[in-house]
Amino acid sequence: MAVHVVWRSGGAEADKLAHAVFTHLEADPSHPNIRSLGVPVRHWSAGESPETPWLVATPPVVNLDRSERNLVVLLVDNGLVSAGWQDYLAELVRTAGSGSGNWFLPFSLTPNFARIPALTQVDVVDLHSVPVDLREQVFLNHVLHRVCRQIGNSDPVRVFVSYASRDGGDIAREVSRHLRLETDVDDFLDAHHIAGGDRFADILDTAAMGSPLLAVNTDSYSARLWCQREFLGAKRGSMPVVVLDAMRDGSVRTFPYLGNVPAVRWYDGSRSVLDRLVGVLLTEALRHRYFPLRAAEICGKHGVALPPLLLARPPELLSLLDIPRFSTGTGQFVDLLYPDPPLGAEETRLLAELDSSLRPVTPTMLFSS
Repeated sequence: MAVHVVWRSGGAEADKLAHAVFTHLEADPSHPNIRSLGVPVRHWSAGESPETPWLVATPPVVNLDRSERNLVVLLVDNGLVSAGWQDYLAELVRTAGSGSGNWFLPFSLTPNFARIPALTQVDVVDLHSVPVDLREQVFLNHVLHRVCRQIGNSDPVRVFVSYASRDGGDIAREVSRHLRLETDVDDFLDAHHIAGGDRFADILDTAAMGSPLLAVNTDSYSARLWCQREFLGAKRGSMPVVVLDAMRDGSVRTFPYLGNVPAVRWYDGSRSVLDRLVGVLLTEALRHRYFPLRAAEICGKHGVALPPLLLARPPELLSLLDIPRFSTGTGQFVDLLYPDPPLGAEETRLLAELDSSLRPVTPTMLFSS
């Protein structure tokens, strides 16, 4: 899988968005401790040359032959509209939209995008009408969701919303409404999807173990047995999990398994929190789908055997309960591969106490050993 970003360099906003795609999907050099996704991002840009301002400079032709699946992102601002790229863009639309593994995703930063003939026949995502402070996150959410669908079964990502009805219903419904009205992400909320007479236990179990789970962690959440069941079902099924921290006063006992996953702080009526929450959910969904594929590819390229155990998030005591016990009798370790960066010494030592035959490693650790 590769993501290609095409734009006319020199426009402040387009430059910023192109950089955001790289740092979010591939890696952020300024934050090496963040668990990067490792999705290859290729930049294709050109700008006006001070030496030859009369020439129409276009980027090199986007190479789609190096990856089985490609997402081509086009950023259209006023500078690109006036750049004279008509033939280049016509060819880009033709090639990027052809082939079962390719997808073309253009974004407009200006209402003038319709002046480019090649774009009048494709669906262009409107960013220019999105408030400026929300634009980058909305843009990234579209890209993340499309990459998820390119890697998966092409269906929209569906989020299971887990909440305590006593104090989490209003927040859950607001999140669900945002997913349905402001994004192309699907949602599962029991009030919408369980009809009278349905076996709700079976439906909830299936949904929690088949979709990314959002836990609306209010004061009552930890004490609700159904919430515990949904959360544990998602974790033990190795599904992506995100916690929305909506606690107000506190709880007598925090559910001990709510950790080891990303968390977002809730603020009532904040559109920016909702958009950021969608971004975190899609990031974890993409990590869940992409890490096993990436691990297999990079192990093959380095001539290293793919470890028998893979986890898309750092291991914890709960995840070790659900994997087979290995006892080789030879004193050799069995590797459990998870994304970089490595866990700290204390967490690793604790995991070894539960099963000393396992060696949790990241790709960096695996290839350096």
